[in-house]
Amino acid sequence: MTRRVVLVLVGALALVQAAGSAPAWQTPARLSPSDRALGPELGVNPAGDAVVVWDHEQGSDCPTQPASLSCIHIVEAASRSHGATAWQPPVEVARPGIGAAPKVALDANGAAAIIWVHDIGERRVLQATIRPPGAAAWPNANDLSGTPFRIQNHQVGMDASGNAVTVWAQRDDADHFYVVGDLRPAAGGFWLAPVALSSPGSNATSGPSLALLPNGEALAAWIDGGAVRVARGQAAAGTWDPTLTPATGGVGGDTDVDVAMNAGGDAVLAWSWRRSATGPAIGQAAFRPGGGNWGAAVDLGTAGTGHSRVQAAINDTGAAAVVWLDGTALRGEGRARSTGAWSPATTIATNVADAGARLAMSPAGNAVAVWANKATGAIRAAIRPAGAAWQAPVRISSPGSSEPRVALDAASRAIAVWNRTAAAPVVLAEAADLSANGPVLTAVTVPATARAGTTVAFALARRPWASPLAGAPLWHFGDGKNATGTHVAHVYQATGTFTVTVSQSDATGAKSTAVRHISVHS
Repeated sequence: MTRRVVLVLVGALALVQAAGSAPAWQTPARLSPSDRALGPELGVNPAGDAVVVWDHEQGSDCPTQPASLSCIHIVEAASRSHGATAWQPPVEVARPGIGAAPKVALDANGAAAIIWVHDIGERRVLQATIRPPGAAAWPNANDLSGTPFRIQNHQVGMDASGNAVTVWAQRDDADHFYVVGDLRPAAGGFWLAPVALSSPGSNATSGPSLALLPNGEALAAWIDGGAVRVARGQAAAGTWDPTLTPATGGVGGDTDVDVAMNAGGDAVLAWSWRRSATGPAIGQAAFRPGGGNWGAAVDLGTAGTGHSRVQAAINDTGAAAVVWLDGTALRGEGRARSTGAWSPATTIATNVADAGARLAMSPAGNAVAVWANKATGAIRAAIRPAGAAWQAPVRISSPGSSEPRVALDAASRAIAVWNRTAAAPVVLAEAADLSANGPVLTAVTVPATARAGTTVAFALARRPWASPLAGAPLWHFGDGKNATGTHVAHVYQATGTFTVTVSQSDATGAKSTAVRHISVHS
């Protein structure tokens, strides 16, 4: 097994940039206190709260024998609240067995759920812990699964109210993988009994993937028996509906499946498989309007050299995007909800590593894709403004990196994480504000009333989201006069009601403005 360094890149996606500004990724900051921090995953909620988790290997045998008894695996996590520029020191979550592979999800209030695989001899068990909002410590773990021979593709999600969902594939004694789901209603505060979502005797060859709405509706998708399967769960009620089959026609060689939903319940499902024994794999996608049924599957581009690593995303207006790997080229298509038409496939990048790209989209429709360059291992990123075309990729890491992950909050701020090979693997974090949102303006002090001819004091506090501040705040007092600074004074010579604005820019050119009104009397 290749062991890699973890680099965590934290930034914000800008799709409405100031003139002349360009994406700028900042200097990394170390998150892990020691080396051999591997396999990072991240969770981000709409407000921008973020948690990064990883597997910290500890022991002299870890570089050469990570599965030995002398190599201790520790699930660690680092957190950052929305609006903050610094990550909290990492904390130990659990000490599982070999190959913990932690995953994480957050709710709207900042509660976070982490799941991982714990080895018990030849068997495995999926475990979970949920940290309440504002807490520093992670509670003791709960066992979610039984003890199958193997667990893979485990996923976790949390809705806005803190209801949690997990899905995974587990191998039975007949060497078949079947899909299992578990729900944790926030009202009850405990995990329910897991439910088998696959049919008896089936073999899930791809997935599951998981999507979750703010109201707790969950969709789990996988492929078995040459068919795409979808199970719908209600996290708050603790129930699963009968499994549906949106598409059939695969003959083996299926590679990936992904599902995404928006706040209105619109969903997009994408996958790749072979439709003939000798033909290349083709990517397909299907759309489901909120409260409706799945539409017919459509082909994504042409089969070319074979499709794999499909990723799907959808925004709050129902506009969907899918990216996939066609040989070593990263290609993508978009779908407009108003017309139901998919755009022609476009090439986003070439020379992409075999792991493909990861895709994320904000509610407004701004999208970002990240991947590793096949030749150098440098992580590259491309953005697609809502309703526009994919922009040219930019390099965001040094060479020798792989397996990036990406997520966006409601303001289109993006976080990407990846592994990077190095002599002393560590977790690093990098912050940048590339969104249309500028610095955070707080404590804006503008008196409601004032007297003409007297001095009036104005003040504000500001902080960067991630990108450094640029220059001083600029005040416009509404009477043609201006001033700069966090604390300024002004004398109005005339009476009336005036509009006061104060603006602050950051290093990428993004600007925030606060507006207040003052009534000046004689």
